[in-house]
Amino acid sequence: MVIKMSEWCYHNPVEIHFGPGVIDNLPNFVSGKAVLVTTPGTTKRGISLKIRKLLGTSLVALLDKVEPNPTFETIKAAYRELKQVEYDLIIAVGGGSAIDTAKAVVAIETSGNEVWIYEHLKYNTPITAPFNPKPVIAIPTTAGTGSEVTMWATVWDMEEKKKYSLSHPKLYPKIALLDPELTLTLPEKETIYSGLDALSHAMEAIWNKNSNPVSDTFALKALSLIYDYLPELRSNLTNSVLRTHMLRASLFAGLAFSNTKTALAHSISYPLTAHFGLPHGLACALPLPHILRFNARKAAERIKIMAEAFKADTTAESMISEITNLFERIDLSLSLSDYGIDKSQVELIVNSAFTPGRADNNIAEFNEDDIFNIINQLF
Repeated sequence: MVIKMSEWCYHNPVEIHFGPGVIDNLPNFVSGKAVLVTTPGTTKRGISLKIRKLLGTSLVALLDKVEPNPTFETIKAAYRELKQVEYDLIIAVGGGSAIDTAKAVVAIETSGNEVWIYEHLKYNTPITAPFNPKPVIAIPTTAGTGSEVTMWATVWDMEEKKKYSLSHPKLYPKIALLDPELTLTLPEKETIYSGLDALSHAMEAIWNKNSNPVSDTFALKALSLIYDYLPELRSNLTNSVLRTHMLRASLFAGLAFSNTKTALAHSISYPLTAHFGLPHGLACALPLPHILRFNARKAAERIKIMAEAFKADTTAESMISEITNLFERIDLSLSLSDYGIDKSQVELIVNSAFTPGRADNNIAEFNEDDIFNIINQLF
């Protein structure tokens, strides 16, 4: 199978500013009253205080209670807290959870109904018209999610053990400020897991029905950077050059999948996170070698374009060997058994592994037996 690329479209409206110290330019982009949405860790590391000093009286509120994997309940609580404040824009600082929470809050705010997001995602009730959410300025402190350049916000239902995705073109952040210096204090595990999230974004943008020449260019560059620099960064977490390379990789992967969406690896990851608490980036990356082998049998030409980035030859087994090597260099296992998940859980994972709008973006058609075989190979 070969994707026809004679006609294609690439679109991303986010204004991107990248570089060490670029956060100092934040006041130039803030007009009116701003609120800061972030995590407790961001405040502990002094970043919230830095932003308060930069903005002065323009910053009218701080919400620093965002937790990993935001749920309907935590998003509703954030909306209720910010509802008490008059503001013109949100500054979201942190990983994907902080940026996604900000997107969800402005979506609820424009609807005027705090249960709207629940009804929309659960029961497909229409998006309120006109839909004009307040702008979001996204400032990532991790190198992985790419949420600063996408129109999606992830919302989890941990009782139902299910992940939902809020989506609208007006939820792209207005501006993204990517400052590598903000990632310098990210701990080792979070650094590795976020890097693996970017790896998955890049690979899934390539073996994707929606890929195009621009998304390919971004994805391949991201793969090359991750392969070269993620293991090195693990051993040198305070190296600003390596942090810059990985933030670039995350951005490029985000720009790639902002147009393609993710695919089967992300779909398989959702039950791994919801049922077993596996970190998102790790859960996304574990199926990658097995999905590569599956796709190579049905779309070999598409898969071959990744070989150079992995410093491999164009066979699937050579690329899989290099991915395995990458995991060895970052001291992580590719087996679910090593993360406390028993093989008796295969059926549970299979039953939750197909997410419409994600799994069906995979370039090669598959059935339930194929998913079973892929998941079975994870042990």
